[in-house]
Order: sequence, then structure tokens, then C-alpha cells
Amino acid sequence: MTKLLIIGKMPPPVGGVAEHVRRLTQSLRRAGFDFTFCDMGNTPLFTMLAGIITHPVIHIHFSNPLVQVTFAIFCRLTGKKLLITYHGCWGRYRALGNRAVELSARLAYIPIVQERASLLRALQCNPRSREISTYIPDPVLLPLPEALHSALVARRPQYQATFCTNAWNVTFDKHRKEVYGISELITRFGEYPEFQLLISDPSGNYRRYIHEYCPHIPANIFFISRLHDFKSVLRLSDAFIRNTTTDGVSLSVYESRELGIPVLASAAVERPAFCSVFDNFLKTDLREKLGEARQLITLPAPAHDTADKLIELYRKIAPNQN
Repeated sequence: MTKLLIIGKMPPPVGGVAEHVRRLTQSLRRAGFDFTFCDMGNTPLFTMLAGIITHPVIHIHFSNPLVQVTFAIFCRLTGKKLLITYHGCWGRYRALGNRAVELSARLAYIPIVQERASLLRALQCNPRSREISTYIPDPVLLPLPEALHSALVARRPQYQATFCTNAWNVTFDKHRKEVYGISELITRFGEYPEFQLLISDPSGNYRRYIHEYCPHIPANIFFISRLHDFKSVLRLSDAFIRNTTTDGVSLSVYESRELGIPVLASAAVERPAFCSVFDNFLKTDLREKLGEARQLITLPAPAHDTADKLIELYRKIAPNQN
């Protein structure tokens, strides 16, 4: 019987958490590590609870604080060792959500966070807290549909530089601001007609949201509102923009680094050294930031050993596990 049960969701829909779960499970299989996976989106609650009861170690991947604390309580009552990966920075929810995060961390066996500030807060709740990145490289590159690829290639010569960004859905933070800041990007690019912005919008919801408030989108804005591999969009771009109000470890930031694509990122959280960081995109000089990002992307690439760290952690918690 396997000792480890991983609970999360697989893409689609596209999103950082689901993509991490997909890459993690693939890495564990390649390493020959024995585990059971439960897809939260397609598994009945009874089956999921039965899975928890029959496994001594549980690792959950979802962002709803109330669901996290519910799982933490159930695992504590049933004597299970629970690992929770918190995919965003601590403090990003309203008061109730933040309290639920703290409680789930206290009840969990090991909370896993993404950056130093969150680790300091997590350690106050649970001394076993760890900082382990959610970024796991994926060498697979899926080509864009031929018509879309041709359209993007045809647009590039019309502009001095092509920027890209992505948003898996329209979401808002605790202050009711757009988490992905797409409206700000569109407004700012309206002042830079010599540059174009490609917006990866796989759900199509952002395009509908923007059209509702801005029926006349500038010609230098191009929405990609269908499922696609964002890395293929990066390869057709001169820079990536991450204009978020909160964040964890952005997969796209690190994928850009691996492809040698300069990165402009908001100062919402501590960013890697290779990012050109801005405070307010509406006041950002795009030409200046692009030049800075091109210089920073030449810095040495950081090491990525997330899967190895997790396997080592699993083996410490569940001895005799392959």
C-alpha cells in the first residue's frame, strides 16, 4: 500500500496550482516514487475521505483557506500527517481567510510556503514549516495552433517590441483590485502604440470582462482566448509582464527565465534577481524597464530542485517509502 496521498486538481482549467500538481506527479512517477493521486475536481467526497483514512501521509494543493482548515481538522482527528502547500503569499485574504490559513498551519504536520516573508509567519504557527518553491521545470513545449501562430508572427514586424502576460481567469484580491492587473496593462499600452501586448486568456473570461468596460480595445492589444501552451507565446515575445497584486512562485516568471525572455514584475512580493521590478505599472516607463529587464535576464539561472526536496521530505515523514 502506498503511504503518500496527493490531493489537488489537474489542468484543465489552466492555473498555477493545477500545473504544479501535474508537474509534481509526473516528476514523482519518473523518479519511481510510489504515491496515490486524488483529483479533487473529479472524486466523490466519500472516496476522498476513504483515501485519507487509508494513507498515513497526505499532501494537499488548493488555495481555499476554509477547505484547507477543514482537511487539517479531519487529518488531525484521524491521526494523519498532513502537508499543505500554500501557493500564495500569506496575508492575501480578508481577516477570516487569514485566520483560517494560520489555523490550518497550526494543525498541519508540515506547512510549505513559497517565500521568506510567508515562512517567518508560518514558523510562528508551526516550527516545522518549510520554504519550498512550487516551480518544477517542464521541458515539453506544445506548438500553437497553426492559424494562431501565423497571426502572432505576422503581427511582430508591426511593433518595436512584443510583450506578453497571462491570466487564467478574472480574479480580485481582498481590496477588490484585479489580481492580474490586465486593465492597467491595457491602459498603459494605450500610451505606447509602438509596443504590442499579447494577453494569454485561456478561459476567455478576461476578454469578456474587458469588453464590458472598454468596448474599444487598442490595436496593439491581442487576446488569446483559447487553450494553448503559454511557453509558445513566450517564445514569440520580447518580454513577459507579471502585474499582480499578490503572488506565490509564478511559473511563468521562471519559464521566461529558462527561455531567456526578460521579465517585468510588480513589487507585490519579493521577486527573483533576474526580474525588473516596478511599483505602479501605470507610471512605469516601458522602454526603460525593457532595457533593464534585458540586462537582468543575463544573470545566472537559479537552480530548481523542488521535486527532489519534496521526495526527500516524503521519505523522512514516511520511512521505507520508495
